[in-house]
Amino acid sequence: MAEALPAYSLFRTTCDVGLSAVRPMTPAAARHDPDGWNFGSAWPPSYGAFGRLRVLTTLERVIALKPRRVFEVAAGDGALSACLAARGIEVVVNDLRAEMLQSAIANFQSGDRLAVLPGNLFDLDPDATGRFDLVIATEVIEHVAHTGAFLHQLARFLTPDGRIFLTTPNGSYFRNRLPTHSMIADFAALESEQFKPDSDGHLFQITASELVAIAHGAGLHPLEIDLLASPFITGHCGFSLLRSSRLARLCYWFEGQSRRLPFWLRAKICFSMSAVLIKD
Repeated sequence: MAEALPAYSLFRTTCDVGLSAVRPMTPAAARHDPDGWNFGSAWPPSYGAFGRLRVLTTLERVIALKPRRVFEVAAGDGALSACLAARGIEVVVNDLRAEMLQSAIANFQSGDRLAVLPGNLFDLDPDATGRFDLVIATEVIEHVAHTGAFLHQLARFLTPDGRIFLTTPNGSYFRNRLPTHSMIADFAALESEQFKPDSDGHLFQITASELVAIAHGAGLHPLEIDLLASPFITGHCGFSLLRSSRLARLCYWFEGQSRRLPFWLRAKICFSMSAVLIKD
């Protein structure tokens, strides 16, 4: 069953004033917000509005898992982990770009509560870090050549009852132009291109059925898979020409209605996918 959307009032607030509405930003952080994610406005349908909805949805779902000790890999700006740390959750953050991560988390009031563990995930040892009841990998798996090995490594950091939460672009989305995971013949050939940030670093996209197969191969079982972001939010297919604060509620309503559709149809019209994985 599809998860409920975040409250409309919260979504509208983040579209109006930015993600600082939910992120524990420092007073000086506004000077380090060139793209306006934390302090700028972005109304649907648009990529900026989609980004805000994805952040809110991810935060709500992670909090609902009630984690006590969290490990976020390829954490980027560390914003999600900073939100969790502000709630008293023990969080360890990892990223290849150590200096960038350290600089980014200084923008959060809870940044000093984050333990930073830089480096390549595959070089880290769970016997040294300890285990976690939640491992988070948002928008990461599509940048990694060997997805099965990636999930297997994440699973090594889990407590026996731990969970993995991940997000990734939905490979079944009707506007996807990349090959999906099952179309790749030689994953080793992708190794030189992996770990690059942002959408330019996407090696492939993954469908829900492919994710299930990859997870099973890594000794994991999908507890839930959800789909998010129709063109009424993302602005794809020319809908971005309609973006306006006056249409925000209507776009949000259409997004909610899309979540009532059968899963196979949602898989065609939704841009983003999330999953919770547990050990078999």
